[in-house]
Amino acid sequence: MFCVECGSEERLYGHICRKCLMSKDLIVAPEYTVVQVCGSCGRVLDGAAWKFTSHEDVAAGILTKETHAHSQVQSFRWVIPDFPPEKGEHRLKCTAIAIIGGEELEQQFDLIIRIRFNNCPSCSRQSGDYYEAIIQLRIDGLLARDASVELAEEHNTILDMVDEAAETDEKAFLTKKTPVQGGIDYYIGSVTLGRAIAAKMRARYGASVTESPSVVGQKDGNDMFRNSIRVKLPALREGDIVTFKKKIHVVETSDSKMLILKNAANGQIVRTSPDDAKVKMVAKYRDIRQAVVVSHDSSGIQVLDPDSMVAVTLSKPPYMKNIGETVPVIRYDDALYIV
Repeated sequence: MFCVECGSEERLYGHICRKCLMSKDLIVAPEYTVVQVCGSCGRVLDGAAWKFTSHEDVAAGILTKETHAHSQVQSFRWVIPDFPPEKGEHRLKCTAIAIIGGEELEQQFDLIIRIRFNNCPSCSRQSGDYYEAIIQLRIDGLLARDASVELAEEHNTILDMVDEAAETDEKAFLTKKTPVQGGIDYYIGSVTLGRAIAAKMRARYGASVTESPSVVGQKDGNDMFRNSIRVKLPALREGDIVTFKKKIHVVETSDSKMLILKNAANGQIVRTSPDDAKVKMVAKYRDIRQAVVVSHDSSGIQVLDPDSMVAVTLSKPPYMKNIGETVPVIRYDDALYIV
């Protein structure tokens, strides 16, 4: 067998040799390729979906669809060098890797890739104050000015869930948050995400959840709803200090149905209702102080009063086995208690 064009008896690809094959237009690239990037969040339009993905990978995919290949090319792919997703025209040296007769053949091309900025649907909705749900995060008696501190852990949980859901849900965004008397209101783009957040708050923090929809208009003849999801957290949190039957206790667990307390003096566990009138707040978990340990024995611990720095001896709780350089204390009725 020989090449029908030059007569060479080298390996043939179809009816022609490698040299003759390489002289032909194996790959015909488009004049330019357009990649759309959201100027607000950085998502890239990949087919019909906006994704957090590499604009170089998307450009390679578009190039592949718009490239014409010689009949002897079994398959091919594009390798696009890294370039910044900046608006405008980018001239790049790109590589086409073609598979012909089981071999990889590379060709380089000077190509034009144009980056166009458009707002993705998620950012368009967000900029228009779009939301489907309001998470009403509440604790009885909480002042608006204290909400950011008291609800810091729950706030971070909500932000983490929004970030995670944004990978797959274009309506997973936080439109705004507003401190209010009793807590914080979160305006969420997706009601599905709002319900997931409420479920996490119930499972992790023992919150009670109620949901109420309201009609806000119509689209294509169908009612459109917004959902207010009230997430009520227990007034007592893990680590808070209370009195129960006039004895100092530490809150171990608290939810809408059960309050579990540990006696600070002897470690005894008590279970009661969160509405039990015998439970009185002494201090929040963040008000617990650390007192420096001076000495200790089997029955007592001598510490420096964190306010006066005077040495005082406190009863050692029988459940406290390991004594470090400090111990947690609170002040109640002008006396220190180890908690």
